[in-house]
Amino acid sequence: MKFIKTDLKRIFTEPAFWISVTFGIFLYFGAMAYFIILGKADNLYISSQAFAMPFAAPLLAAMPYSVMIMLERETFYSTLMTVKIRKPGYELQRLITCGISGAAALFIPQLLLFSVCFILNGIPDMGRAVAELVLPVTFGFGYAVFAYGLAFVNKQRYVPLVMPQVLYMLCVYAFHYIGLERFYPPLDIAPSINGGAMSALRFVVPSALTVAGLLLTVFGIIKARRFEIN
Repeated sequence: MKFIKTDLKRIFTEPAFWISVTFGIFLYFGAMAYFIILGKADNLYISSQAFAMPFAAPLLAAMPYSVMIMLERETFYSTLMTVKIRKPGYELQRLITCGISGAAALFIPQLLLFSVCFILNGIPDMGRAVAELVLPVTFGFGYAVFAYGLAFVNKQRYVPLVMPQVLYMLCVYAFHYIGLERFYPPLDIAPSINGGAMSALRFVVPSALTVAGLLLTVFGIIKARRFEIN
């Protein structure tokens, strides 16, 4: 538990985390400015939320912390950590903090957008808007954990950063053709894209990615142990 607390503090000192948050703010408030200029500010929060961010969110969730374990291997930091923490425990605890980093990176910009839109002209459907604030958390956690798992099954740093976005875009185009429109990935962070209501379906894909990330991490740990033994 002490490691998780320390690692959580470390998240907020990482430049990659703040770069991700900054990009998120730019996407949200750039969309807001666009709709204000067009004179379409009747439902500014919903419009801005669903404009651009849903299509870049996986990359921003993976950016803050998913490759940290790879960087630590290169600097032998992870080896030093095993003096205090059993290695599998250290790697699995890092999975939690990585997920939290992705959740926070998406939640902070959306919370700022929510606050500014509320101050400017209010939010018509306040109950739904407040409920949907949980979506960047679950979305960011799922994609960040999946990215973290990828760090255990390859040696290239760009894979954990890029692959979640690649998989996401493939699903965006493929789900329509295989009858899975109800799981359309952008809806998991902005259900208002197609005017749909928030439902339990919005948590299916992020949950599946969380499980996939956990399995990839465990598989990578087991594979590494076998290699060390041999």
